[in-house]
Amino acid sequence: MKLRRIAAVAAASTMALSVMAATASAYEYDAFLMFTDIDWLWGNWDAGKAGDAKITGPGTYTVSLDNTQAENTMSAANGANVFCVDIIGGYADLADMEVTLDSVKADGAEVKFDPEKICYGDIEEKGNYRIEIQNAYGLTGDMSDPHYGAIDAASFSAAEKIEVTFTISDPNGAAEETADAPAETEAAPAEAPETTEAPASDSSTASTATGNTSAAALAAVAAVAASAAFITKKHSK
Repeated sequence: MKLRRIAAVAAASTMALSVMAATASAYEYDAFLMFTDIDWLWGNWDAGKAGDAKITGPGTYTVSLDNTQAENTMSAANGANVFCVDIIGGYADLADMEVTLDSVKADGAEVKFDPEKICYGDIEEKGNYRIEIQNAYGLTGDMSDPHYGAIDAASFSAAEKIEVTFTISDPNGAAEETADAPAETEAAPAEAPETTEAPASDSSTASTATGNTSAAALAAVAAVAASAAFITKKHSK
């Protein structure tokens, strides 16, 4: 029994260190929808709009642009001249991740795209991670490039809002392991003192992105480690 409790302490401590390491390595980048139509209306070239997203790890995100946020929205968007998602400064952390375009919407309606022709990566070599859907001056606008024509750019139109949803995942499965970590706390000794409680989490440190470890999970793991250590000490006397 003593060896079993010692093993529980070691496992809980290792888990706590792993969660702390994952939390310490968290990042945050701004993602925004870059767009202009064929008439150079509906212009948006920088982050800072309400439709931007904070990229904080693996998960599904949506960026958007509506006719009150873009420049020169005198009429419905006439086609798509430049249509990209830029994650500012995010390439270093996302280079080894799998990024997938999930959907493109114009005024709530799905826009067809060829997933094989979407371009991903540090396309402009500025350290930004880009999802290029259409760019008349990029790969998707070059008729000689295999990525040409990911969408029907000429017929694209939106009068109210444009939305793009994409997913970031870890091909090594780190996101799934982090998400499942709290469940392993069930291995803690059943006779742990009832008076031992996990400290309340600080909501200001909890992440809202899918796949990130929250402060509450870290507190729970720390509590398990402390409880297991208490039991081991008690029974070793």
